Amino acid sequence: MTGSSDSLSRRMVMRGAMGATAIVTATPALAQRGRKVDLPDDPAAMVASLTDGIFLNSNEHPIGPGAAALDALAKLPPLSGRYGMAFAAKLESLFARQNGLSPTQVQVHPGSFMPLRSVALTYSSTDRPIAYFEPTFDQGFLGLGNQSVTRSVAVPLSGDFAGNPRTLLAAAPDAGVYYLCNPNNPTGLVTARADIDWLLANKPKGAILLIDEAYIDFSDARTCLDLVASGADVLVTRTFSKIYGLAGLRCGLIAGRKDLLDGMARYGTNITPMPAVIAAEASLLDPTLLPMRKAENKAVRDDLYRWLDAQGLRYLPSQASFAMIHVGRSGADVTAALAAQKIYIGGPRKYMDDWVRVSFGTPVEMQAFKARLLKALA
Repeated sequence: MTGSSDSLSRRMVMRGAMGATAIVTATPALAQRGRKVDLPDDPAAMVASLTDGIFLNSNEHPIGPGAAALDALAKLPPLSGRYGMAFAAKLESLFARQNGLSPTQVQVHPGSFMPLRSVALTYSSTDRPIAYFEPTFDQGFLGLGNQSVTRSVAVPLSGDFAGNPRTLLAAAPDAGVYYLCNPNNPTGLVTARADIDWLLANKPKGAILLIDEAYIDFSDARTCLDLVASGADVLVTRTFSKIYGLAGLRCGLIAGRKDLLDGMARYGTNITPMPAVIAAEASLLDPTLLPMRKAENKAVRDDLYRWLDAQGLRYLPSQASFAMIHVGRSGADVTAALAAQKIYIGGPRKYMDDWVRVSFGTPVEMQAFKARLLKALA
């Protein structure tokens, strides 16, 4: 890599090195639900808490925004008091044009969480539930006490943690929504397009397929946006939080037939932060960003897999920006032991009590993770 990519690579190394050696003065601000966060009443100290450890727990991109997005954001401070309400429509048009869709088939939101929830509220009910495998990213469908906001049918993944849509349909033949996170979070495994096509062809009439493609660009999986273009009963969510590195800015979208998007209108759409839209637009206009970041992620992923093989540790062959690792003991204990060493990872998941999930960081961060994982397992 040359030019700005070189500077970004150096930044990756420095960030990892700083994270590995920093002295912690406050409990780190972990981006996980259910964790107590103790932060000072000081903006600078709050920001510093994001680097006083190595954070491999929330599938954030280790670099952050790409060079084009950073350049665009650098010009914004005098205008950050503006809403930029019309900008989201421009982003919708650009995404639509790049993916063979009509602008009326794309709706921008502050992240993809609310579109997921709106789909559940609109198209599932106590009579026609939302059906999905677990573990998966199901927070959008859950409310107080982790209870479903409508009614859900959660089907455990198979012994190899793969999701078979035939099993899902058999468990919920009357569902209003069938949800697939592809690649799945937390397993990183891909549902084959042929299986998605089968589910679309065999689902009950009027039911919706909701495909969450938050990590699709890290993988070799085929997108389902062409199903949207064809007018199928399909809704696809995307986020700029992952490969584009805009997690803190909050920008995402949902694509689908206009009547399906219109059906969700009763739950509204909030204004997406103007800086987020600007950064997302700049990211989409950079033709080098996705292939570069996919290659960088693959290099880190392959290196981790080689190391895990050498250590005799089992893992799932994720195609995303994270992986589940079988630690053979309480995953919660291993997660806590790593946190004591200032390495913060995702813990175990339902039906995976002796596994942990690690997000992929910089090469330096991953080296620190490997060394401290061995210490935690000793």
